[in-house]
Order: sequence, then C-alpha cells, then structure tokens
Amino acid sequence: MAKVIKYSVIIFFFIFLVAGSLYFYLKKDGYQVTFNSNGGSIIAPQKTGLKKNITKPSDPEKDGYIFLGWYLDTELFDFTTPVTTNITLTAHWEQLREPTYTLRFDSLGGTPIEDVLITEGHLLSDIAYPSKEGYEFIAWMYHNQQLDLKSPITHNMVLVAKYQKIEAVIKTATVTFDTQGGSPIDPLTVNIGSLAKMPMAPTKENFRFVGWYLNDSEFTFLEPITEDITLVAMYEEL
Repeated sequence: MAKVIKYSVIIFFFIFLVAGSLYFYLKKDGYQVTFNSNGGSIIAPQKTGLKKNITKPSDPEKDGYIFLGWYLDTELFDFTTPVTTNITLTAHWEQLREPTYTLRFDSLGGTPIEDVLITEGHLLSDIAYPSKEGYEFIAWMYHNQQLDLKSPITHNMVLVAKYQKIEAVIKTATVTFDTQGGSPIDPLTVNIGSLAKMPMAPTKENFRFVGWYLNDSEFTFLEPITEDITLVAMYEEL
C-alpha cells in the first residue's frame, strides 16, 4: 500500500511539473501590446510576459501636435492595469494652433488695401498694392525700411506705401523755316499745344518779306502747334 502511495505521489508530481512547464512555456511571452501612434513616431510593440503588465513607452512625436496619451478604445490607458489579452493602444493628439498676425496697410491716399491675417513664420508670397493717380507704387515700407518679402512674419505690422511721382512726358514738335533763299533761320522746338514764337523776318536782296505761309495759307503764329511743320517765307520783289 505504501508503495502505491509513493508511486502515486511521484506520478502526481511529474504531471504537475509537466503541466507547470507547459503553462510557463505557453505564457512566458504573455500578451502583445501594439502601439498605434496615429501618424506620430513609431513605437515598438511590447509583450507582457508573466507579469501581465507593460512599461509605459516614451511619448511619440508628431510635428504640429502635442501628445495627450495612449487610449484603449475611448479610455485613457492606465499602465498599471493588468493586460489579459492582446490589445492595441492608440495615440491621441491635439493640434497646436500657430499664432497669427495682422498686416494693415496705409496706402497714403491710394486705393485701400484690406487687412491680411498671416500665420507666424510664413512668408508674404503674394501681397496686393495700391494705385494712386499720378504716382507709381514702389514698395511697402515698415519703419522706413522696405519690406523684405523673403522674411517670415513674426508680429503685427502696419505697412506704408511708397510712391514715385510720374513725371509727365512733354511731347514736342519742330517748326522749320524755309526762307526761300533768304537769310537762314534756326528751327524751333515747341511743346505740343503751345504757340510758336515768331522769328525775326528773313532778308533777301531785292525782295521784301511778306510773311510765313503754311500750305498756301498765311500762318499767324496764333495757332497751337500739334505736329512738325515747315513754314515757307513769301516775298515781294522790290
């Protein structure tokens, strides 16, 4: 009887040892926890092992966002919670709001320009400019310095228009004098729309000067000049 009990204990111990070994082999890696960083930096998965929990990993990173935590479904995951099945934790983020600045425009009498909102650090790739009668727009100025469109915007600004006066182009005409053999007279340059100054009468031996003619009509010098003309001297024989 004692021998039977002895063998029974040995068999039971053997079965317990095998079962324990099998359990340890099957459970030594535990459960896998996968990290879905939701567009952030990659986080390696972890296995719980026999301890049934995992170590909280380093926070992932994502440009323009702040990390809020790891969530299991809709709940923030507590890393002290035992893991009893394979799970996936998902990163939650909050987008950072970049500061914006207002650009105001003083067109100095030119056409008004509406305010512009621009995000910090961005460049002015396209900016409107005013028109002003009699002036040409040159640049937007800030504190008496020309605005550099390649510099990022970092604060509110009031930009002032700089102009250059457009000088009126005065058109002229030439009045030429054909003295018909008399003393020469230099041509005149006259502003379009103005009157030509009557020159001294030419002299011609044995002739008396009568007047200047344009296209067979006497020219009185009271007619505005609108184009180049040639005036012809007329004489009377003495």
